[in-house]
Amino acid sequence: MRRRGVMIGALLVALTALVAGAAQAERGIFGNIEASVSGRVEPFRLPRDGQAPISVFIAGHLSTTDGSTPPQLQRMTIQLNRHGSLNDTGLPVCSLPQIQPASTEEALAHCGNSLIGAGQFWAEIVLPGQNPYPTEGRLLAFNGREGSHPVVLVHIFTDNPFFNSFVIVFAIRNIPHGNYGTELSASLPEALGSWGYVNRIKMTLSRKYTYHGRALSYFNANCPAPKGVKTAVFQLARANFFFAGQKELSVTLSRPCGVKK
Repeated sequence: MRRRGVMIGALLVALTALVAGAAQAERGIFGNIEASVSGRVEPFRLPRDGQAPISVFIAGHLSTTDGSTPPQLQRMTIQLNRHGSLNDTGLPVCSLPQIQPASTEEALAHCGNSLIGAGQFWAEIVLPGQNPYPTEGRLLAFNGREGSHPVVLVHIFTDNPFFNSFVIVFAIRNIPHGNYGTELSASLPEALGSWGYVNRIKMTLSRKYTYHGRALSYFNANCPAPKGVKTAVFQLARANFFFAGQKELSVTLSRPCGVKK
């Protein structure tokens, strides 16, 4: 069985709520660039030892404090708390050619059995000689591979004002020490080209499935509360944004959990 750190954090960040109420957002500012990230894990109560299936809501927003067009986002990383894990044992795998190019319906037809999340995105389309204009569309996340390495394939599609799709590939790397156990990283220009830039996303990540008669979950976690303590606040994830000509902008997302009796 292969187990890796769970994607229980902010995919950009950032992405339908799982429980009533809005998730609290954390913000980071560098110069005129502002990043806002929010997230929540369901259920709130988890075992102290061992792990249980979870669903994750994540959302994110990139903007500028003066209303100007932000510099190009070159790369982003998401570092995830080591008290979660993902388990893709027996889960079907999607490949990049199956979903690029493709509409949302085509991507689901080809890789629906590999789906691990869904949501929405908002973006600005940038065309030569024109001002940027807004668009929005569907966002899907699939369990994928690049060669022998597991990846998360984030498929984005819009039909306004014209049909267009692209895929952001998040590579997965284990972190041996510290609060975070897994890093997901993506190169944005490589994925988006000159199409434009995504400035807001929201997504629910959840996938339960059966393999060889066993009920499994792609996302799993426990609550890292010390013995005798029923709730704990922990660093859920840290999102790092790398912009053209700018220093790194980081946002840390901390959240509470309760111990399941």
